[in-house]
Amino acid sequence: MQPTFNPWIGYFDLIDYVDRFVFLDSVQLARRSWQIRNKLKVNNQEYMFTVPIQKEKHRDELLIADAKISYVQFDFREKLLSLVKQNYKKAPFYDDLIDEIAIMIGYETEYLAQYNINFITSISTLLGFQTSFINSSELDEIKGSKGDLILDICQSLNTDTYVSPLGSKEYLQEHADTFKNLSIALEYQYYQHPAYQQLGKEFIPYLGILDLLFNEGVLGSKEVILKGRSFAK
Repeated sequence: MQPTFNPWIGYFDLIDYVDRFVFLDSVQLARRSWQIRNKLKVNNQEYMFTVPIQKEKHRDELLIADAKISYVQFDFREKLLSLVKQNYKKAPFYDDLIDEIAIMIGYETEYLAQYNINFITSISTLLGFQTSFINSSELDEIKGSKGDLILDICQSLNTDTYVSPLGSKEYLQEHADTFKNLSIALEYQYYQHPAYQQLGKEFIPYLGILDLLFNEGVLGSKEVILKGRSFAK
């Protein structure tokens, strides 16, 4: 999976389900992608928060691992922390988590991938997940795109089962015979987003993980994440 900013809860279910999780940071950074933005609940409404990225001459060729955060106009971390404090201070588990979350938000780096990966791995540790993490940019001799790239990664890591989000099923099925010949089983995540207690009158699904944590706490968040679990071949 590409290293997403403040990922939704299904992302963390996938992390918990697998033995090894590969951050796909060696592919192109898409414009308006989940790598640079995600949702919070602000004033009881869905709010899209975006991380500013430095402008590059060849943006269409910019890899996620090479993308740099822009701090020229403002420090997005200060804005994000302010929004979190303003809108979640009345959440049941705000006092328990705000200091630790503030450290994650304030992580210092100029690279987008490093920031997102630190956030994701820190949240995973907080939740007690035992998954090991690998960056695709650190793997040798992987190439191609989509299905071909996934095959190279699986072979590089001696994988016997590849677990994928449902959105990738269409292009992976084009390589189904190759996966089978290499004795690599394909499995897909069919996550069913559960409802949970949330500040405000109406429940808004598909927000970033921070919303769940402040509303349900660490133990409650783990239970909620598991409620939506569904994987099948």
